[in-house]
Amino acid sequence: MEQIIEWLIHEYLTGLLDSLVSPTKRVSVVYLLSAITIMIIWFAVLSINKTEKKFSLNVVKFFSPQIWLSKSAKADYGLLLINRLVIALATPVFLSKIFVTTLLFYFFQKHLGSMSAILSESPVIVATVSYTIFLFILDDFSRYITHRALHQIPILWAFHKVHHTAEHLTPFTVFRTHPVEAWIFSIRSALVQGIAISTFVFLFGSKIDLLSIYGVNIFLFIFNLAGANLRHSNVPLSYGRYFEKIFISPAQHQIHHSKAKEHENKNYGVVLATWDLLGKSLYLSKADQILNYGVSGVMRNRIHSLTYLYFNPIKEAISGVSYSTRLLLHPIRNLFRTVVNFIAPRFAKMLVLIALAVGTFFPSDAKSQEINIYSHRQPFLINPFIKAFEDATGIKSNIVFSSKGLAQRMLAEGKRSPADVILTVDISRLHVYADKNLLSPINSDILFKNIPSHLRDSKNRWFGLSKRARIVAVSSKRVNLKNLRRIEDLALPRWKGRICTRPGSHVYNRALLASIIAAHGQEEAANWARGLVSNLARRPQGNDRAQVKAIFQGVCDIAIINSYYFGKLRNSGVPEQREWTRDIKIVFTNQNDRGNHINISGGGVAKYSKNKELAVKFLEFLSGERAQKLYTQVNFEFPSNTQVEYSDELRSWGSFKEDKLPIGVIAKLAPRAQIIIDQVGW
Repeated sequence: MEQIIEWLIHEYLTGLLDSLVSPTKRVSVVYLLSAITIMIIWFAVLSINKTEKKFSLNVVKFFSPQIWLSKSAKADYGLLLINRLVIALATPVFLSKIFVTTLLFYFFQKHLGSMSAILSESPVIVATVSYTIFLFILDDFSRYITHRALHQIPILWAFHKVHHTAEHLTPFTVFRTHPVEAWIFSIRSALVQGIAISTFVFLFGSKIDLLSIYGVNIFLFIFNLAGANLRHSNVPLSYGRYFEKIFISPAQHQIHHSKAKEHENKNYGVVLATWDLLGKSLYLSKADQILNYGVSGVMRNRIHSLTYLYFNPIKEAISGVSYSTRLLLHPIRNLFRTVVNFIAPRFAKMLVLIALAVGTFFPSDAKSQEINIYSHRQPFLINPFIKAFEDATGIKSNIVFSSKGLAQRMLAEGKRSPADVILTVDISRLHVYADKNLLSPINSDILFKNIPSHLRDSKNRWFGLSKRARIVAVSSKRVNLKNLRRIEDLALPRWKGRICTRPGSHVYNRALLASIIAAHGQEEAANWARGLVSNLARRPQGNDRAQVKAIFQGVCDIAIINSYYFGKLRNSGVPEQREWTRDIKIVFTNQNDRGNHINISGGGVAKYSKNKELAVKFLEFLSGERAQKLYTQVNFEFPSNTQVEYSDELRSWGSFKEDKLPIGVIAKLAPRAQIIIDQVGW
């Protein structure tokens, strides 16, 4: 019983309040107030032009109790309250957009793998704007198609008709829907978002984001703010004959609700009128139009009965099935008649019984002794840590690996995300999770002790678990090390045609440039990047291993790489790769001033983790001596925990001074760095 009460408070009532407050919902207080403001301005203009009744009469009519307290409106409120409960209980059977996203993403990877991340070098703004427009258009088109199908397919019309039984329109009429229709639209939403997210993650990589206001697609936000709630009202707001061929006005949607014969099957669109224009279902509003709302052929004394609104559509849908199918469904029809005749009058009691029955399926307080890890690091790099953690604690760990798209996946999963821990490389990637509000603040004395303050988030949402230095690798035979002490030296003319790097837009180089912006400002950083590009021996390409190979082959004399690549190549199982490093020396730069730039691999606890204590325990383990030694021995990374000694390989490189710039600053400056990279063509 306590679980049911807790669920009612935290899920049902909170969700109900969210429907009226959250900007992501159409009937939000913000949008209602904007609709009222537009209504007042509209009637004021008409009154001044003497094309409408007295201003005060129109405003009073809008707020009339005869409308807001009518049987029709009361049915709207009842459906809102009950649907919220029914849908909450039925949520597990709804199609998940993350299921669609994951399915399509792996389909693209399998059949179109050569095109993966083909647009990943595009500016972030291009990816963001393209994704926002694509999602908006696809969403609006799918609403038109779904709405039209609800009208023209008899079985679907049986359920959608519930919405059209409203005889008075208020903003709350949007909630006057049958749960089956809600289920249909949930499928539509999952498909649309799954298609959009998977397509853009596949093409653009992890840089996609939504151009939004308060988490709402900017175009939908403008639509809602521009009086969308007047669509269900007695305010015949028209956009004029020209604009009503582009956008569906409130007056046009009111025509859609009209009982008049000439208005049937008109104006299915939500935002854009384009679909109705192409589908020959567009109907423009007229001045002084008088409309009667509702559905013809239905007894008025029944259309506002909740029992009728819930059960009659099911009866009609079954009756609409073909004769042969109805023969097969005959036993079901008999059972349904029993339900309607006996249970329906006791509908409210039945809902309580359902809630009690499903109470046993609600999550209990007991937490499973396992965690789910979303990792950008490849499994073979993580497995030694997982095994050590399981050996030490007995806690099982499940890994979901993806080089790109995990943040978008978590956004799609929302509160139902199974993720407990996020592990990734590069501070900018960690910052994405924090910026999208996907991480939970951590209060751990162990993490505070083991991880220095400059390697963790100021709000304790993420922690740097290992360090990697962005170093300079040089040919010991062709480069005098005395001429190369600072990272800034790479822009000097003496190195013209002698440097190799991977593309500047890669997160490692972008972070390096961000550190230079922090040290010298944007203008000097741009000059440095410009000088570096002019010194390149070839077009930026390949990974860091490829740069070391290029030095070995004589393509260049100097390369910028991450320190652990040097360790991996020196200890590679491939003799050829060990040979590449034979005449290579590495330089830790800026040892006489700020120190060598470093980046991190790190992690955090997922916001909606069901096992937060175990997730924190895992991160604490990764910051401890055993795991930190593994970072040095297996991955050739430097430990974040200053109490842990380096491995023999790392000690052979010599000690170095690191730049102790708060690592979060790098993430904040990364967008500026990308602008410079685009400008200089790195």
